[in-house]
Amino acid sequence: MRYIPALITALATSLVLSAAGRAHAQEKVNFADHVLPVFQNHCLGCHNGDKKKGDLDLSSFSALMQGGGGGEVVETGDPDNSVLYLVTAHMEEPKMPPNKARIPDAQLALIKKWIEQGLIERAGGTAKKSDKPKVSLALSEVPLGKPAKPINIPQDLLLEPAERGIRTGVVEAIAHNPWAPIVAIASQNQVVLYHSDSLAPLGVLPFEERNPQVLKFTRNGNYLLVAGGRGAAVGRAALYDIQTGQRIVTVGNDFDTVLAADISADQTRIATGGPGKLVKLFDTATGEVVTAIKKHTDWVTALEFSPDGVLLATGDRNGGVHVWEAHTGRIFYTLKGHNGMITDISWRPDSNVVATASRDGRVMLWEMHNGRQVRNWGAHGGGVQSVEYTHDGRIVTAGRDRLVRI
Repeated sequence: MRYIPALITALATSLVLSAAGRAHAQEKVNFADHVLPVFQNHCLGCHNGDKKKGDLDLSSFSALMQGGGGGEVVETGDPDNSVLYLVTAHMEEPKMPPNKARIPDAQLALIKKWIEQGLIERAGGTAKKSDKPKVSLALSEVPLGKPAKPINIPQDLLLEPAERGIRTGVVEAIAHNPWAPIVAIASQNQVVLYHSDSLAPLGVLPFEERNPQVLKFTRNGNYLLVAGGRGAAVGRAALYDIQTGQRIVTVGNDFDTVLAADISADQTRIATGGPGKLVKLFDTATGEVVTAIKKHTDWVTALEFSPDGVLLATGDRNGGVHVWEAHTGRIFYTLKGHNGMITDISWRPDSNVVATASRDGRVMLWEMHNGRQVRNWGAHGGGVQSVEYTHDGRIVTAGRDRLVRI
């Protein structure tokens, strides 16, 4: 008879655990209620707000989403590509926690399920959508001329604005498709596409990061790169399919807006720059940073890949200009001459000459045989705002003097 109380206790415990298991099966796993307690027991001794080993803080959802020194540590919906899960499950080095037994299987299962279900922050929250590309973007050949097939004009995109402003705002960026009569105009929380011949609206592309600062069509005209964000808050770059309006790639998780961005001709790299003084190169297939360049001494304000995809030119607020090997990030040239902020960069179609524009009012041309300056002229009083090579090798500039020159 003395065993009956123990039996009752065991049965009660079993019922409680069974009920908890059913509750877990029914409810979505979330960070606050399920995952954070696991981290508190096993991880926060080394990964907290005061002691960030590997620059990783697991004490809050927002800190975890920022990742560590090597980038993001969780990939929504994909535990097999999430570093956090792989190291805690002892599937990859360094095994965590270090020099200790693996986290119990039931708790690892919670972490895995949380990632699979979309990294929900708390009960009732929504799952994060994956930013992984939904199409293969890499091109077998770099496009050097007009595509064989014409670019289709968007027909069925939504025309409802993402936001209706009380008053008009500043247009930070405009871009024209290189092979079709499509113009993109930046507006708050959105980009509006127009037919450049009829001026009819073609569609609205929502930009949830708020303020688009950069618009660039890919060299084959099929996609539009949009970059920007909110000052002292967030900065990202996103690639849209102009036929469907679908956002197919998102890269970056900066703490300030993106001021400069471009996509390589073969569509395998996206480069960004901004107030952080870094130039980051992202792989479009994974969204991961493949190179971070730290040479600029001030905000990165302009950048562009060469048409053949071999080089990348970047400029900053202090007038510094550098040219890099696009796929390695190794320095190629440092171009000295401007004494004002670099506002724009454009490559000649043959990739042998790059033009730089500056607030010092001058446009300079640099050839890539030895990095020599081949031309330098005062283009606009008060500063040059933009420079662009045309397909036939002419140059178009616009300035703070309200003039456009060819």
